[in-house]
Amino acid sequence: MLEAKASQFILSAEGQILWQEKLNNPLPGVAIALLEKGDSALKPVLKVLENEHTAKYDPLELKNSLKIWLNMHFNTVLEPLMLLEVPQGMAVKDDAVSQISEKMYSGLGIVPRGDLESMIAALTPETRADLRAKKIRLGPILAFIPALNKPAAVKLRALLWSLFHGKELPAMTPADGIVSVKIEDAKANEDYYRSIGYPLYGGRAVRIDMLDRVISCVYDNAQDGKFQARHEMAEWLGCPIDELYKILISMGHTKVYDPAEVKAKEEEEAAANPVTEAETPEEKPDDKTDKDEPKEKVKEVKPVLATFRLKKGKAFQKGTVGGGAASERNKAKKPKSAKPKRDAKKRPKKDNSPRIMSAEAKVNDEDSPFAILQQLKK
Repeated sequence: MLEAKASQFILSAEGQILWQEKLNNPLPGVAIALLEKGDSALKPVLKVLENEHTAKYDPLELKNSLKIWLNMHFNTVLEPLMLLEVPQGMAVKDDAVSQISEKMYSGLGIVPRGDLESMIAALTPETRADLRAKKIRLGPILAFIPALNKPAAVKLRALLWSLFHGKELPAMTPADGIVSVKIEDAKANEDYYRSIGYPLYGGRAVRIDMLDRVISCVYDNAQDGKFQARHEMAEWLGCPIDELYKILISMGHTKVYDPAEVKAKEEEEAAANPVTEAETPEEKPDDKTDKDEPKEKVKEVKPVLATFRLKKGKAFQKGTVGGGAASERNKAKKPKSAKPKRDAKKRPKKDNSPRIMSAEAKVNDEDSPFAILQQLKK
């Protein structure tokens, strides 16, 4: 066991370390250790189980060996998050990047932007580049690490959060790779879903990268404090239109106009007050059938969606949240350097006078006087 390959160990959803004695055996193996609550979510305590498999080894030596494997496992699955850890015995530096990194580490890679505003305000273009190098994205509402959206990272964070907060294991997680899922439990823990990268909005757990995409689209396309919902938003979130509206409303936006509701109300009023029409004579059926006339393909037109008023606050003004994409695109373009004009005085003037072409007649050597004299001497 002490010399086993890393692939012979796995961390189960129940927080147990399982060991498979045979290297190529696909079965999970037997439980040899258990994780318990530690000082922080990312620092669980490892406890070696007492059974026939662990009794063969020195407890301390086995525990240290399993700790090494566990650290390697964390560093592999949660690599960008683990790189934010402050070395033991060192204090967090006063600069904004270090403080944001510490918050992100404690929050399992996702923190409400409001908790970081004072630190974000102190960032410079150079320090923002440092944050990007650490894989941290400052979204309009949440700061997060996109690389942690992978299923393995979601499941591991779910385990660590639940273990630290004394929740039942295995923790419930969305299906691998799913964009959003409806949460039926009205008492679902918002902190839990946010920590695993699926914040709760409108009764749905939405993957943070897609949620961030919708939020950025909202603010980038808002005008005069209002925006119109788009069909692409529902496609990005993997939900129907009515669920999209619930998500937008839960963000704090207010629906001010919905064409579908207006149409439904008009139809309801029309049904309540039917208009009687005069009977019209029956028309004789034409000899032509539908088969005789070619049918034109009708293009499907998507209905116009509802209009919302932006949530008031810092986000009320377009482009003020998270340095939206629109603000980046609208930066003044660097003017092209004008080519220096040539000095007209230095240009040589063209000679427009008529040109005289001359050519000398070719002289044949045989017709020359010397050639004739030579012929007479012969």
